[in-house]
Amino acid sequence: MKYLISALIALSSLLVSCSHFNKYRFGENSNSYLAGIGTSSGVNTDIPPEARLGQGYWDMPADLKGQKHIIIDLETQKVFYYVGNNLVGYSPMSSGKEGFGTPKGTFKIIQKDANYKSGTYGVLRNRATGEIVNADHNTKSGKKIPAGAYFDPAPMPYWMRITGGYGMHVGFVAGYPVSHGCVRLPEDMAKIFFENTPLGTKVTIR
Repeated sequence: MKYLISALIALSSLLVSCSHFNKYRFGENSNSYLAGIGTSSGVNTDIPPEARLGQGYWDMPADLKGQKHIIIDLETQKVFYYVGNNLVGYSPMSSGKEGFGTPKGTFKIIQKDANYKSGTYGVLRNRATGEIVNADHNTKSGKKIPAGAYFDPAPMPYWMRITGGYGMHVGFVAGYPVSHGCVRLPEDMAKIFFENTPLGTKVTIR
């Protein structure tokens, strides 16, 4: 199994490098905070693991013991999940884009909230129709909300805070940096990581 996972990672890296040609598999608009939420994440769990190249992988035996450790690799845009020295899962991701870099270092999971919503980022909606009038609003930008509109905070399901305002959560995944600093994951993988990660779990961002 260890060698199978290694082979999958090597092959999936090649596929992810071309993922921008298929980015709509994860969402229709990377600039909208609703992209990737409540839609197909691109991970098909109905097919065998060896066919899930570039999508994500999870295989943690119930009796496996060891310290859990999440490694976020900004260069490959992948998250690797270890139990002891055993790689039990990995996922494609999207980290912070230029000007919004994801911080490097060693941290711990300090908060978990399956239904978290951002207090900073979100969309502006028309109060009468609910239509999105601004898909990328920052409450700290100093820009006033226009009359007739309201702020709808960005949903960040399966939120796991790493440090400060940075965390892992469901979102649009392109295989390259597109976020405002957080680590976005496909919905299926975000849920698996959330359910298997206790508070205090070590996180290395490199």
